Amino acid sequence: MKRPKRTLFDSFNLDAPHVTESRRLLQTLARRERDESNPPKVYMVTSASRGEGKSTICGLVSMVAARIFRRKTLVIDADLRRPSLHSLLGLNQRPGLAELMEGSASVEDATRSTLIGTLSAIPSGRPTKSVGDTYDDFAFRELLDQFRPQYDLIFIDCPPVVPVMEPLLIAEHVDALLLVAMAGATQVTMIRRMRQILAPLEPKIAGAILNNATDGLPYYYDYRYYGYESPKPKRVREIRTPAAKPPAADDAAARHVARERGGA
Repeated sequence: MKRPKRTLFDSFNLDAPHVTESRRLLQTLARRERDESNPPKVYMVTSASRGEGKSTICGLVSMVAARIFRRKTLVIDADLRRPSLHSLLGLNQRPGLAELMEGSASVEDATRSTLIGTLSAIPSGRPTKSVGDTYDDFAFRELLDQFRPQYDLIFIDCPPVVPVMEPLLIAEHVDALLLVAMAGATQVTMIRRMRQILAPLEPKIAGAILNNATDGLPYYYDYRYYGYESPKPKRVREIRTPAAKPPAADDAAARHVARERGGA
């Protein structure tokens, strides 16, 4: 029997450091909302390249927004090339965004409820054509226009910025960008290239998230921001020094004394 995959819900702990960091991020964003007349509602989450944890962070932030901040939240998997949100949230992959783009599914069929009542999700679906042919920029904008009045917050998991074109197109339709980088792994050249690509949209950048900044976060699905367990203390090898022995008497002197006693 196949063992079911773990999801983000399985280790969602309000006291875990990664949940705390997500709460701080959302609190910062909420503070900015209070200072703006037209606060951001739709956030795009992306990174420079693959494997930096953007999908896990996108799912986690969505869960925190819905569970702790009690915001009616929608998370969309727009990474049609390497989708993972359906696995992270324990959902079927289709129907989803691809089927919505292709016109083979309705919004009601593609939108799923989750274990958190105020959190809904649209998985990636499975394109029947190439991703470049499947993604319809006009249709995506219409979808967001339809979702805006229905939700308090919308988070979109997008492909990495540097390798493909879709994030730059999607960024035109969102209110703000959240950029993810992996501590100790993301190359500086990739970050610089991402910054160049997103330069026209710089006013939309709401913040950057440094993923896996401590050694206490284990790795999962190659997204390295899943669950938490306290780091195990390093084993310290104890070196036992034998008790010091009194210096031995000089062998020659000892034999001399013995001969003298024997002759006496």
